[in-house]
Amino acid sequence: MKISTVFLDRDGVLNVDRSDYLLSMDDVKIQSGVAGAIKKLSDAGLRVIVVSNQAAIGKKLISRRRAEQIFDEIIRRCETKGGHVDGYYYCPHTPDDGCNCRKPEIGMFLRAKREHNIKMEEAVFVGDGFGDARAAKRLKIPFYLVEQGWGPVTKVKCDNAGVPYIQIKNLRDAVDKILALKES
Repeated sequence: MKISTVFLDRDGVLNVDRSDYLLSMDDVKIQSGVAGAIKKLSDAGLRVIVVSNQAAIGKKLISRRRAEQIFDEIIRRCETKGGHVDGYYYCPHTPDDGCNCRKPEIGMFLRAKREHNIKMEEAVFVGDGFGDARAAKRLKIPFYLVEQGWGPVTKVKCDNAGVPYIQIKNLRDAVDKILALKES
């Protein structure tokens, strides 16, 4: 399979997710092995795009400016081993807003596709949420489901709803499988 782009969810994949919301720099804890995994993707010539629902903005729990500072810090920490995140997109809306960008809607992916000239048939997605899995299904791209964050709950939901996924431990595991698939 030709792979040129890896979409990544943020909370639960790049950083440790919280039961509430990530509202301060003190809350930022990067998952083990993430910086090395991002470097492997970059070294392989793959584009890395982060897509994330950030309802705390719409709920007025955090300002857009502060949320972007936290996002920038997460990306900075993910790039410490020399890898590169090519872009990030977030939906600031709440689930009740009815927007076209909040996963499982695909607005963020379509915007990234336009802005980065992405061929969706060459893309994969790594996430931990049921919205992530459903977005991947709508986009007809492979979905790698991590066992961290909401992963265990999402596995049950996917199994019950017939939403396909590839079970992996974490981003390091996903990257190894993606690169092996890319080489075949």
